[in-house]
Amino acid sequence: MVAKDGDFKLSYNSAVVNGDSVVSVNANGTVEEALRTLVGSGFQIKETGEHIILLGSRGDRKRSTISGTIYDADSKRPVLHAYLHEVGGSAMVTTDGSGAFELTVSGDHDRTAILVMRKEYHDTVIYVPKGSAFGQVPMRKRDILERVEPICLYERCQVEDLGVTRLLVPRSELDQAQNITIEEERPWQISLIPNVSTNGPIASAVVNKLSLNILGGYARGLNGLEVGGLANIIGGDVRGMQIAGVTNLVGRNTQGVQIAGGVNHTMRSLEGVQISGLANIVWDTLTGVQISYGVNVVKGGLRGTQISGSCNVATQNVDGMQVSYGVNVTPKDVRKLQIAGTGNYARNVSGAQLAIGVNIARDTVGGGQVGFGGNYARYVTGGQFSFGANIVPRTVSGGQVGFGLNYAGSCTGGQFSFGANIVPGSVMAGQVGFGLNYAGNITGAQFSFGLNAVGGTARGTQVGALNFARKCEGGQVGFLNLSDSLSGFAIGLLSVSLRGYHRFDVITGNVMPLSVQVRTGTKGFHNILGYSPAIEANGRWGFLYGIGTEPRISKNGFMNIDLTAEQIVEQKEWVDAVNIVGRFSLSYGHRIAGPLVISGGAVLNTQFTDWRSAENGLYLSQLSPSVRLFTGGNGATRIYGWIGWKAALGVRF
Repeated sequence: MVAKDGDFKLSYNSAVVNGDSVVSVNANGTVEEALRTLVGSGFQIKETGEHIILLGSRGDRKRSTISGTIYDADSKRPVLHAYLHEVGGSAMVTTDGSGAFELTVSGDHDRTAILVMRKEYHDTVIYVPKGSAFGQVPMRKRDILERVEPICLYERCQVEDLGVTRLLVPRSELDQAQNITIEEERPWQISLIPNVSTNGPIASAVVNKLSLNILGGYARGLNGLEVGGLANIIGGDVRGMQIAGVTNLVGRNTQGVQIAGGVNHTMRSLEGVQISGLANIVWDTLTGVQISYGVNVVKGGLRGTQISGSCNVATQNVDGMQVSYGVNVTPKDVRKLQIAGTGNYARNVSGAQLAIGVNIARDTVGGGQVGFGGNYARYVTGGQFSFGANIVPRTVSGGQVGFGLNYAGSCTGGQFSFGANIVPGSVMAGQVGFGLNYAGNITGAQFSFGLNAVGGTARGTQVGALNFARKCEGGQVGFLNLSDSLSGFAIGLLSVSLRGYHRFDVITGNVMPLSVQVRTGTKGFHNILGYSPAIEANGRWGFLYGIGTEPRISKNGFMNIDLTAEQIVEQKEWVDAVNIVGRFSLSYGHRIAGPLVISGGAVLNTQFTDWRSAENGLYLSQLSPSVRLFTGGNGATRIYGWIGWKAALGVRF
């Protein structure tokens, strides 16, 4: 009943313990206290793995040899490679091919307890009196169940599966570790190599508190400190600290610190710190810190920090920070921060990514990305900064600053680039791209020394060398402004809106008898292009550029306020000289019918000319009248001013 309540196996010699006695014990305490109350002080209580063994009192110590055979209780065949262990001692042997063995025991007790083990059989405890033969001992096989593959996510699930372990630990000791189910805790041990230690043949079953491995050591577990010249190998759990010149290998969980010149490897979870020269590896979750000059790997989740010189890898979520001179990689989510010299890679980042190279997030970045080479994310709710390119196929809720390229599916913030800003969707703030700005739709401004283009509606102002918007509800300022429809303003050398303001005029005046002119832009501000053909005997002709505005003053009446400049050649052949007539005109216009209009008014003419005779230096222009408002000059250029007139017949289209 005590064994059942305590969840352990109780073994004892029936020749020593009276099994027929009826004893009533009511105990509320430890198992040891209950057993002491039950059997008294005449017995030693020995804990070995899941067994508690009752030993008789000590006798005269005299080493002796016990021999015998082990056989299968059902088939009667010998059991090969069964392990026999003196309980409370270090003696251990295995049976040979005939099931026979010889075991030298300490002789501390009148009856020596021998634990017989093999993984296919039930453990058996045999008590051998001093001077008695062991004889033949049967072992019964465990119930055979249908084989179930062990739950293990990895190709190698135990420290014994690792190549380094197989290289350093003899095969016989690895087999022994598989068959021994007991576990003993000892205060200290010293080993030269994994199979030469003070724990002797049971080293693979011992949990050490203090372990010194000259070259290397192999044990079941550690509850304390272990120092190894080359390698420390633990098949089970570690609670404490391991220090090794080359490697620390742990088959299960680690709670504490691992320090190695080469590799630290924990095959299950780690709570604590790993410090290594080459690599730190945890095959399950890490709660703590990994520091390596080389690589840090966590195959489970990470709650803590990875710091490496080359690479940090976490195959599950990172609830912490990754810092690497090289690369940080996780295919899942990062909830805090990635900092890398070369690059960062994650699925979702709710914190930030910082890299001298490239940042990549396959889905969403909730914080920011700073990648001096480039940044990529599917969605960004924070911002991106890069000297290279920022790329977001979906939505940027913050801003993008990229000295090369900014690309976003849509952007509710702003974009700044010395290169290009491209958004096929909508931009809710502005774009500043010294080379190119493109948006499907924009509510805000575009500024560029190159091209501003909006495929849909522009509800702000475009300032650039070339501006294009399918529908402009704001303004355009540039050398060339193009739009399909324009409800704002356009200021430039040439503004053309397909559905905007257009007018064709035939004009006569006191300088040129006939001119044809085209107005394009808006009524508030438009460009004027003109040509005056040669219709007189002297062959005078010219071409004109200017700007104008057309305010409405009545239902059919309007004013034309124009400022133009016309280069006039006063002969048929081209003359390589300045001969420009600048005109400021104020005209009244009236819509006659439909698109047909007439206009006329006064003109202030100002001529700038340096056309002179090569022979005598006289000025040759005959454009200005003899009566002028003013005459002046600056160097070789003469300036004349006079009042004139003009009249026009036009059609709007």
